[in-house]
Amino acid sequence: MKYYLCLFVMIIATSCNKDYNTIGINLITNKPFNTSVEEVPVFVKMKKIPPYVVNQIQTFQLGTYQDNIYGKTEVTYLSQLTLEDVSPVFGIFKQDDEINGMEDNIAAIPEEETLKDVFLDIPYFTNVDDDDNDGVINLYDVDSTDPESDSDGDGWSDLYETQIGQNPLNPDTDGDGILDPDDDESKNPNGGGTVYELDSLMGNSKAKFKLKVSELDYYLRAYDPESNFEKFQKYYSDNDIPSNFSGAVLFDDEIEIDSNELVFYNEDDPETTEEDESETVKERLTPRIRVSLNKDFFQKKIIDNEGKQDLINNENFKLFIKGLVIKAYDFTDPLMMILNFNEAEIRMVYDYQKYDKKGTPDDTSDDVIESEESQYLLKMSGYKINSFKNEPYPAAIYNAVYDTINNPKSVFLKGGSGIMAEIELFKNNDGIDVLEEIRAKQWLVNEANLSLYIDKQMLSSSGGIIEPSRLYLYDIKGKAPLIDYFIDNSSGPKQYDNKIYHGGLIELDEDENGLMYKIKISEHIKNVIRKDSTNIKLGLVVSSDISNSMNTEVQSSDLMTFTPSSSAINPLGTVLIGPSPSAENYDKRMRLNLYYTEINND
Repeated sequence: MKYYLCLFVMIIATSCNKDYNTIGINLITNKPFNTSVEEVPVFVKMKKIPPYVVNQIQTFQLGTYQDNIYGKTEVTYLSQLTLEDVSPVFGIFKQDDEINGMEDNIAAIPEEETLKDVFLDIPYFTNVDDDDNDGVINLYDVDSTDPESDSDGDGWSDLYETQIGQNPLNPDTDGDGILDPDDDESKNPNGGGTVYELDSLMGNSKAKFKLKVSELDYYLRAYDPESNFEKFQKYYSDNDIPSNFSGAVLFDDEIEIDSNELVFYNEDDPETTEEDESETVKERLTPRIRVSLNKDFFQKKIIDNEGKQDLINNENFKLFIKGLVIKAYDFTDPLMMILNFNEAEIRMVYDYQKYDKKGTPDDTSDDVIESEESQYLLKMSGYKINSFKNEPYPAAIYNAVYDTINNPKSVFLKGGSGIMAEIELFKNNDGIDVLEEIRAKQWLVNEANLSLYIDKQMLSSSGGIIEPSRLYLYDIKGKAPLIDYFIDNSSGPKQYDNKIYHGGLIELDEDENGLMYKIKISEHIKNVIRKDSTNIKLGLVVSSDISNSMNTEVQSSDLMTFTPSSSAINPLGTVLIGPSPSAENYDKRMRLNLYYTEINND
């Protein structure tokens, strides 16, 4: 026993700095250890986050988010357009060659390019998570841990149906009235298809709404003229560009969310009588918003301008067509969509006249002029920004946020241009610092975490809200995460489940409602107590993915200069029980839990 005790003392002596060496020496007397937990007070101030610079963000929102605590947020999207290829040639020949002809090429004819369709495509973010690899994504899998589960109830397992090419989500894959296990001639009409789960939709995904697409009449310049064009132009989240600079309407109609992939088939070739090409898939596209835009606009602006200076490069083009304004409105139920705008595009499908020599270049008697189909893409790239309109907060929230004297009963957090919390550790409700008292006790800290309980009573009495899946804690002065963030390389099964040990992930109660968040900051606290680090002020915000620790600049303010980017793109909010709650919530108050080891000197 004495050997193991001495070995433990040696480990402590070599792993701690000299502040704790005295503890190791005292242990030679064989006095036993005590392990315990200390609930250390914290002092919190809330701050309103100013409008942030939206052109420093690469994730964009569209729609209406409504919660019962913070009110309504409406978001519009604006984007410049760029040419797929500069100085585009529609058809085969340049416009001058079509008009003037080419002496050595009889095929250079007026091609008369005419738009058939113009589609705006905005993909959804999707996932195909399939934990048991049985071919059925978790969303639709009756048991996502068992590949032998039978999601469609036809008697065959999901895995087996996937392996033999049947649909594990349809008991009658070919729709002939015979269940798959009894059907010897079942053929999957959608073989090779993918079932997706739509991601990043907050609200009722079955809601119908109107989508309005307009020409942007405002040039989103790259450089600020007030800086003599030496600094980048900053566009803030509260900009009013859509209200003042929306031009020609290119689409305005009701749409709804469709989670199915888009499948396109080839046209049947009448000359191949033994094969029906119309049954062959030409293209599959992931689920997306797809609407038809005004053909006349793009015919005049793009197709008819072939060879003109407006299309010679993208800088000219951005001045010629300044971009699009996309607004979603008249929702049957509120819905906020984070969409994959970085992959959005305008697909122009057009016909042109083509001279066909029928493979006999020396014989013109069989030459014909036929119609050919082609496509050209406009990318939604260049400057992309959002425009936000937020309802004012209720008076109770407003008063709590601007009370800088009292330790709060409730802590309000809201993403976007919302509300953050500034936390001072080791300070009690009177603002008195107790850090030196903790240091004097010479505890060996084993673990430290912030306990952040959700104010379930306030949420339920307000009608409930969508709760953020994570909170993010950071060093305000250093504009960076804490050391515990950097040393945690753990990950979980889901896409955004990283840095699990550091934490901040929501913990649920037995009813699958939010209970609390816990953030481990053991290494940071050890450094503070050992006087290796300053007891800095910490920022707390709602987040979407803390693997992104970048920051975004906010409008000039005495209160703050930045907000974490992962919070800026998150429209959600929550309410936490504060450090100075009512008596019934005292055990759930916001606090720092210090788990420590000390010598029992009794």
